[in-house]
Amino acid sequence: MRDKTFKTYNEMIDLLISRGIDISTSSLKSYAKKRLQHEGYYNLINGYKNLFLLPKTHTSDEDKYKPGTTLNEIYALYNFDRKLRNIFLKNILIIETNIKSLVSYTFSEKHGHNNYLIYSNFDMAKRDSNKNITSLISEIQRQIANRYSDPSISHYLKSHGYIPLWVLNNILTLGTISKFYSLMKQQERQEVSKIFHVSDAELESFLFYLSKVRNFCAHGNRLYCFKSKSPIATVALHTTLNMVQNASGQYIQGKNDLFAVMIIFKLLLPKNVFHILVKNVNHELDILRQKLTVLSEKDILNAMGFSSDWKNKILQ
Repeated sequence: MRDKTFKTYNEMIDLLISRGIDISTSSLKSYAKKRLQHEGYYNLINGYKNLFLLPKTHTSDEDKYKPGTTLNEIYALYNFDRKLRNIFLKNILIIETNIKSLVSYTFSEKHGHNNYLIYSNFDMAKRDSNKNITSLISEIQRQIANRYSDPSISHYLKSHGYIPLWVLNNILTLGTISKFYSLMKQQERQEVSKIFHVSDAELESFLFYLSKVRNFCAHGNRLYCFKSKSPIATVALHTTLNMVQNASGQYIQGKNDLFAVMIIFKLLLPKNVFHILVKNVNHELDILRQKLTVLSEKDILNAMGFSSDWKNKILQ
């Protein structure tokens, strides 16, 4: 394995030139240096180079870029992805707030205010329930301990000796709430899921998927080509949208990619909010399209798991 030694900005630029990126003028070199200073080589180049690379040859495993590739176009994809993360995170937070409110209300209505640390209040019939419920309770206690200095947390602990679940909403992560929902008794899960006109199993699948995407967005990870090893549940909307299937009848889009998140958004967001989301995503694609030379919009859409007619399809 080749050592990763320190390189100056000029050395980085020379390396990119040697690999086929067009930085042939002083203005392009100045722009390249500016981008590397602002975004960093790893974030910009290593993060967004894949679509611009030529296939590897049997004689060399060194990166070679498609003719005409520029830092401008790589940065355009980088910037598109940043805007996409902001759009997705904003809408995931809307769902997160809604789910937390519904879960805390439903659970507290059934089990009272001092409820979430009691093992028997959860679904003990589920597979691996003993391990998972114990793990959930420990996780909640850990998050409480980490936020003890929070005035709302310390107030309830000192004054009442417990923290109501609706107060905990402010500190529990979406991942924890996803686990919490999955371990609620089935009737309680169904009371929440029916509000969205989906089954409890479908909602459970959606929440776990959204928690992964939320983490990607929050940590600035590359989103447009997001893929998950755990696909969302197949729902009626996959059929309604006429999603592409392979020879085995398995959906090849909208299951473990970014379009799967669009399906979740359509099912869980208010209709008017979803329409604004679609408009915003389409707007960013319009901006990106005007800056593409080496890549096509189809290249981007394929990486996202979107079809060419995705907008009409998702709005039907």
